[in-house]
Amino acid sequence: MKKKSIQFQDCLKKFTIDQDKAISPEETLKNFYAKVDSLDLKILNEVRRIDNGRLDIPVFFSVCGEDAHALTGTKKQMGKGASPIQAEASACMELAERFSFFSYKNNSGNFLSGDYKTMTRAGYPVLDLEFLLTSVHDGHSSVQLLEQLLDDIPMQWAWGTNVTQGTDVLIPFSWFFAINEFNGPSAGNTYEEAALQGICEIVERHVCSVINNTKSVTPRINADSVQDAVAKELLDKFRKNDIELYLNDFSLDTGICTVAALAIDRSTFPGKSEIVYTAGTTPDPEKALIRAITEVAQLAGDFNTESNYIASGLPKPLSMEEVEYVTDSPVEIFIQDMANLSHDNIKVEVDNCIASLKKIDMDVLMIDVTHPGLDIPALYTIVPGAHFRERSMLNDVGLFAAKLLVERVDDTELLDSKLLQMESLLPEAYYLEFYRGRNFSDMGFPEAALEHFARALRMRPEAEDLPYIYSYMGSCLKELGRFDEAVEILHHGLREDEERPDLHNTLGVCYFKTQQYDQAILHFQRAVDLNPASGIDYANLGVNYNKIGNKESAVEFLTLALTLDPGLDFARDLLADLMKK
Repeated sequence: MKKKSIQFQDCLKKFTIDQDKAISPEETLKNFYAKVDSLDLKILNEVRRIDNGRLDIPVFFSVCGEDAHALTGTKKQMGKGASPIQAEASACMELAERFSFFSYKNNSGNFLSGDYKTMTRAGYPVLDLEFLLTSVHDGHSSVQLLEQLLDDIPMQWAWGTNVTQGTDVLIPFSWFFAINEFNGPSAGNTYEEAALQGICEIVERHVCSVINNTKSVTPRINADSVQDAVAKELLDKFRKNDIELYLNDFSLDTGICTVAALAIDRSTFPGKSEIVYTAGTTPDPEKALIRAITEVAQLAGDFNTESNYIASGLPKPLSMEEVEYVTDSPVEIFIQDMANLSHDNIKVEVDNCIASLKKIDMDVLMIDVTHPGLDIPALYTIVPGAHFRERSMLNDVGLFAAKLLVERVDDTELLDSKLLQMESLLPEAYYLEFYRGRNFSDMGFPEAALEHFARALRMRPEAEDLPYIYSYMGSCLKELGRFDEAVEILHHGLREDEERPDLHNTLGVCYFKTQQYDQAILHFQRAVDLNPASGIDYANLGVNYNKIGNKESAVEFLTLALTLDPGLDFARDLLADLMKK
């Protein structure tokens, strides 16, 4: 593996219309298409505009080629911008980002392997364990306990740079991917662009998670105070279509400005549109506002197409009552009152952001994940201490060490002995019983798994983990053919968290097995509402509509399922049979 040290150079902005870039979007596209054409891999099929023009804010898809799809698991990347050329460039760079990151992750040559003790004894400059405690906000566990928990767990280690301290360090990639997953990859025309985007996206996810979990009241931004010509034009497009737009300052204590945007079209909600809730972070407040508004347009489907977006940094509200802490804020500010770290030199903006995070004791780590063939600068940014909405709020390294164990260790004897050691160190940890159950479930022993899940429930788990336990219990009961019991357990899960597509999927299967097809349709429909990319749930809808004699809907959903996942043979066979008839 190569040691790549990350250092930044002066990078003056040459394009500043709606986003700040080192080169124009035309040059970005020219460079991207040339690089893609030079590869032996098929990573791009096409790029096309997909908005219907109602808002007149362009949204583009970059459709993955076969090799990119196989690597990343996604079929398309979306791009946004105030102009078509910028939105097209954005869609292409999103593909470059994801392809580069997963190419890096799947190449074992990029990593060393070993447990923490082995790497330390070998003399490598490994990342201090304090950063791992900070990464999951564990203020009560000791470094010594964490050392014991991580003993014998082999991890992948990658060379990176602590850009706050200016030192190269060996980073436990497996740990951070287990807790952050693909929050953090970025690509840019230059390393400075990629670094700034990576930092800003982490900050955006962090403040959104904190505000969502605490329901903190934040200042409203006076839209009339906006001066940027592009931003004003975007705001006018929402006004002309009678779409309500709420703008808030989500910067918190980061010193880096984040604008939250929440939009609703009351004339089409809920039949043809959703409440869209998102945010944008950049050094410049007005550019952050542009980013947030174009993100709304990207997710909204022009507020008239019945499209469903997948929530990420912020949840998808089902009613305006859920977000009154945003819309009813008593404090109003001008956008000029927000933190502003902008500069004509992108390197200076990167330095400003790093310094601002250092003030709140957050270091920035970066790994160079640039694909050697594509050769578009790409980074994986890690900020230990940053929050993410998708991550468990249980601030306990034991939970994440156990998660890492079951994901990294295939040897059943080592797994069992390591779980026994963890249980002796953490005798009250319900999540260890959960992971024992999950392990039995994954091995195909649902009966044994159920015993451990039941024990986990008796140990009074955190409320946020109840849906996971109920989901696995329901799945095990389904596998055992105990469908009525499964339905009861799964509904317990929905009472804890109704927005879990896995619970709705398993419920749909159980109702199908008991020939309650209308109920099955209800839950499969909810599953695709929550996860519009789920081909299997569309296929299940088609199967159940066929069962109740609605052939037209069956054909519609089976066709959609195969568009999303051509490998669904049962859906293809049923569709062919229906088309013959």
